[in-house]
Amino acid sequence: MRRAILILAVMWSAAAGAAEVVDSAGRIVQVPDRIAHIVPAGPPASVLLEALAPDLMIGWPSPLPDAARAILAPEAAKLPQIPRLTGREDVSEAIKALHPDLILDYGTVSPRYAELAQKTQEHTGTPTLLLDGALDKIPETFRRLGAILHRDDRAETLARFAEALLSLPASTAHPRVLYARGADGLTVAAPGTDVTAVFTRLGWQVLAPDGEGTFRTSSIEAIKALDPDVLIFSNPAMHDALADSDAWKTVRAVRDGHALVSPALPFGWVEEPPSINRLIGLAWLEGRDPVTVAALSNSIVYGHVLTPAERDGVLAGIQP
Repeated sequence: MRRAILILAVMWSAAAGAAEVVDSAGRIVQVPDRIAHIVPAGPPASVLLEALAPDLMIGWPSPLPDAARAILAPEAAKLPQIPRLTGREDVSEAIKALHPDLILDYGTVSPRYAELAQKTQEHTGTPTLLLDGALDKIPETFRRLGAILHRDDRAETLARFAEALLSLPASTAHPRVLYARGADGLTVAAPGTDVTAVFTRLGWQVLAPDGEGTFRTSSIEAIKALDPDVLIFSNPAMHDALADSDAWKTVRAVRDGHALVSPALPFGWVEEPPSINRLIGLAWLEGRDPVTVAALSNSIVYGHVLTPAERDGVLAGIQP
């Protein structure tokens, strides 16, 4: 009899310490009530966690430059790099060695990523959630994850800030834009992807060379032929390239002063990664003062108040 009571007590304790959560892929996941250690599956999830609960994050799944660490919340700045679950290699054993309570993936919701989340959960034995990374669902995601992590107040602050940025009136201009990564500015992002979601939200027409996939290799001549009204680059090296290259100066957007390099600290304002940081780029490209955008967003979202020198570093080379 006493043994039966003990078994029932253990079962009750286990049930009381866990909750069923339905993630964005419709998967039912048993999540611990108290979560102390979280592994972000990829860069988008790590940026989300840095904003909401940096003290619960075990580490960064991608390299983080010192310049970025310097302007983040102290809890996040000191974290080490850990294996990336959304990479190509099986890192299940390395993740298990970190003893996480939860694995969080954040981004595209598709059968491929739902299957990846399920396999990750099975291989690591750790509850794994996939949350929708769509730009317009950021407020909902903050509140949803905040409830799971018992960070409701912080989540509400972030959700309201996100709602404020999403509700800013957009410009009536709808230019044709080309967005590219790389030190040479020739890795062009395709329309209709997470990477170019900011432009879609603004009503801008995204241009890219013909091809498949999120990114397409291009050339200056091909970009000239596409003739975008606005060029936006993610790599700071493009400041010098645009200033020094005669070839780039043959592109109309460059000649007209409509070639911009997006701020990249602590994360890209347009993407890199395609996470909550895209809200900052949205406000900037809608025409808001970048100085104000940088100061407010860094303090509210990333938990660090920029000094004047740090603010200037974030905005180095940006064109109004």
